[in-house]
Amino acid sequence: MQSLKLSRLVIISNSEKSANQFEFSKTLNLIIANDNSVGKSTLLKLIFWTFGCEPEFDTTWKAKDCTSLVEFEISGKKYIIKRYKSQISLKEPDSTVENYEKITGDFSQKIAEIFDFKVLLPNQSTSQLETPPPAYYFLPFYIDQKRSWSKAWDNFENLGQYKNWKETIIKYHIALLTSEHFEIEIEKTDQKFNQNFINKEIDKIETAIDVVSEYIPQQLTTVTSVEGLNILTENIKLDLAKLQREQENLLTEISLNNSELSHLQHQKEITEKIIFELDSDYRFTIENIPDDEIECPLCGTIHDNSIVSRSSILVDKTQAEIQLKEILKYLENVLSKISKSNFKLEDNKRLIEEINSKYVVLNDDADPINFDQIIESIAGKNIKENVERSKIEKVNEVHEITKSIKKLVKEQKQLVTKETIQERNNTFISIFKAYLKELTYDSINLSEIDSPLDYNKVIKEGGAAEGTRGILAYYLSVYKMVEKYQNEILFPLVIDTPNQQEQSDLNYEKIVNLILKNFSNNQVLLSAMENANLAPLKSISNIIELTSDKLLDKSKYKLLSLEQILL
Repeated sequence: MQSLKLSRLVIISNSEKSANQFEFSKTLNLIIANDNSVGKSTLLKLIFWTFGCEPEFDTTWKAKDCTSLVEFEISGKKYIIKRYKSQISLKEPDSTVENYEKITGDFSQKIAEIFDFKVLLPNQSTSQLETPPPAYYFLPFYIDQKRSWSKAWDNFENLGQYKNWKETIIKYHIALLTSEHFEIEIEKTDQKFNQNFINKEIDKIETAIDVVSEYIPQQLTTVTSVEGLNILTENIKLDLAKLQREQENLLTEISLNNSELSHLQHQKEITEKIIFELDSDYRFTIENIPDDEIECPLCGTIHDNSIVSRSSILVDKTQAEIQLKEILKYLENVLSKISKSNFKLEDNKRLIEEINSKYVVLNDDADPINFDQIIESIAGKNIKENVERSKIEKVNEVHEITKSIKKLVKEQKQLVTKETIQERNNTFISIFKAYLKELTYDSINLSEIDSPLDYNKVIKEGGAAEGTRGILAYYLSVYKMVEKYQNEILFPLVIDTPNQQEQSDLNYEKIVNLILKNFSNNQVLLSAMENANLAPLKSISNIIELTSDKLLDKSKYKLLSLEQILL
């Protein structure tokens, strides 16, 4: 399968005038140190940070304000990526450098394209499907020292911007979801959008029906159609029919305009709220946020707060104000139409009253019925019939869309058979059991674990040291499945400090042997403290030894700082 190979990491701190670079072999790489605070974890985190992820850095490192650069290969083709804050530059083979001002949007789509990562997730605000940030691709390839050993699929910060994403992401990584699934998902989302739009139209129609009911009396059983006017004299029959049609048209106009008025007033309230919020946002960014970045307190997403970004808030506010003016203009126009229609309706009623003063008919109960009641009854009945007919058409459209969505759901289910799902689960359990056996962890209750989706059950099993080996076996099993089913570009396996919970020498040796036996043909980056049990790994690995100078070296700044300019 196609795999990505990391070649080199460059780190530059312009504030401290220091830099460093680290080269990686295409197989095993061991990052070691005698001191636990020299930056082993930070080195690994910087690789993912450069690609647009948000690993957990301490405040001391964040203050260094670093630029990082990663060189990597896919199928022998060289790529270079550079990041400073949220700004990313990407150099693809035989292409010019592309610059991106933020992680989401175009950059996320480009990285997904390069890595053949076809996942789409629904935006929480709009429900529209979108390519998620790169972190969701990197999740199965990185075991973080702090986060991964206590909670699965939580290797990076800011993963809360989507709801219920884990099942979708896991299934894609193990090829239970394919690009065809998301192509159908796009169609489903479009259908649901149309369905919601039509439902809003139905709400407008129901508003129109309510408006008509306010303007007309209860329908009379005496006369329910124009034919009922045959009881009138031939001299007034044509006049009454004309008045009936005029009143019907006026009532239709009034009902539609009132419905439009309700809609515009709602749009006016929304737009006024948007203007207020944009104004508040702009004042907040000017008065309270001195930096060029701001972190969302809800989902943790890093947003741009540069001059360009703040200016864009003003542009959005101006556009919203222009939209509000248009809405107010339409409101004024609709109110004018309603006023004119009401005036005409009153005039129409006056003419009817003139006839009514001369002619009265009796119903079956000998009760007098005025002609204005007859005409309004006919007009109201016809309008209601027309509006109800329109509503029925819309309801039928919604019904057809619902059927279409069900058909699409069925198509999605047919993409992956039950046999395929069972095969994936069996493969996972087989690999998982084998790794557990190699790690001599046999106290886990496997009857509760059926698939890679049972990660929470794995986390809860066993004591501290045993449980850690179980979690490691889980992550390595998922990695092997990604490699086996080839649903995306395979990224190197990155493990930050596998000797968690102070494993015994024997158990640590088994962890090292498991990695050597099953992953020596993969590119692996592993960080660890110096330990005699690492000897088999050290003998065949590219060694990166960190000293007390940690990650940055002032003597290398002059040369390496040029690289950030060239890209």
